[in-house]
Amino acid sequence: ISVVSKEMRKEVGDNSKLTKDIDLLISQTKRCSEILKKISQKKIIGDEFLSEMSFEDLLEEIIKSFKESTEKEIILNTDKDINKILIKKNPEMVYGLRNFIGNAIKFSYRRILVSIVSDNINLKVIIDDDGPGFPEDIILALGEPYIRSKSKISKKNAGLGLGTFLGKTLLERKSAVISFYNDGSLKGAQVIIKWRINDLSISI
Repeated sequence: ISVVSKEMRKEVGDNSKLTKDIDLLISQTKRCSEILKKISQKKIIGDEFLSEMSFEDLLEEIIKSFKESTEKEIILNTDKDINKILIKKNPEMVYGLRNFIGNAIKFSYRRILVSIVSDNINLKVIIDDDGPGFPEDIILALGEPYIRSKSKISKKNAGLGLGTFLGKTLLERKSAVISFYNDGSLKGAQVIIKWRINDLSISI
């Protein structure tokens, strides 16, 4: 994809209406490449990705890293985390969750709410933001690569959906089911990431 898009860029030059789209394609492909390289380099080195931890601790770790670079309010709610399970920390889980929390921060106005809801059967991570929500013209296609909304509201920060595609793919490799909604608890976008308890490598 990178090679073909760069060749297309040479062909169209700087005067084509396609120039901005091709530049966006190149930058988004580079972003995916960098994420994949980071994941491939995390092969069982030390115990960073072998440690047992709760979902609460994992999310607190991710949220803390974002708080260092944003002034927006990020809240972690664990009131409904009844089944305090432990999981094996792994790169797919970390990068997948980081992607969706990062997107919520990017598109929110001021607030992001990350909630853990669990019982004896399922565990859900619910990510809400107070932003404009998902564009209606692409919400059913979210998770597919190379999608772009015609909405002017989200166009400023939007890419081609590659980050969402990659984050969704990584989490699905760990048995997650991802759903996208609007009008969540903060009236903006809502992402629900759900696992069956038995599908998680956990110890109580």
